[in-house]
Amino acid sequence: MIIGIDIDDTLVNTKDKQITYWKDYVNKNPKEGYTEEIPNTINDFGDEYVQVFWDTYREQLSFSPTFKENTSTILHKLKGASFTLCVITSRPDAKYKDLKQRLKDWFYKNNIPIDVIYTDIRNKGEFCKENNIDILIDDSLSQINSAKSNNIKTILFNNISNYEGLQTNNWLDLYDILTKLKEEQD
Repeated sequence: MIIGIDIDDTLVNTKDKQITYWKDYVNKNPKEGYTEEIPNTINDFGDEYVQVFWDTYREQLSFSPTFKENTSTILHKLKGASFTLCVITSRPDAKYKDLKQRLKDWFYKNNIPIDVIYTDIRNKGEFCKENNIDILIDDSLSQINSAKSNNIKTILFNNISNYEGLQTNNWLDLYDILTKLKEEQD
C-alpha cells in the first residue's frame, strides 16, 4: 500500500513556528488589516504581504519545526508492515536550493524513513490518482477533498468536529487506521 503524506502540520508542528514568526513579522512590518493573529490568507501566495512573510521566514518555517510525537516510531512500523511512504508537499522547488536533497537530509537526521519525496504538488488528489498512491494523509481539508474527488482514500490529519471521514491528529491512532485499511485491502 502506497501512502502519500503531507509535511506541514502532518509530519511536523509547523503552525507553532508560524505563530511565532507571524507575530515577529507584523510587529516589525505593521500593515493595516493585519494583526498578530495568523490570517486566513497565510497560504495565499497572491497576498503580497503574506508572500513577503514567506520569503522572509521560509527557511526557518521549512526546516526547524519539530516532528510530531511518535512520527518516527510509527513510520518505521509502517515500513516494517510493507507500506511505501511518500512525502507529497506543495513546497515549491523554485523557492529553495536543492529542496528534495535538503528534505531527504532533514528526514534522515530525524530518523524519518521516507521512500519517495514529491515536491511542488499543488493538487494532491490529481497527483495521487496519476501516481497510483492509495491513501493521502494531509491536514488540509481542500487537499483531502481533492483526493476524495479522485477516488483516493484519505485520512484528515486534523481535528475538525463536523468532518465526516477518517481523521486523527496523532500518529498512534494513524497507525491503527492504516493497518485496518491495509487489512481490508488484502
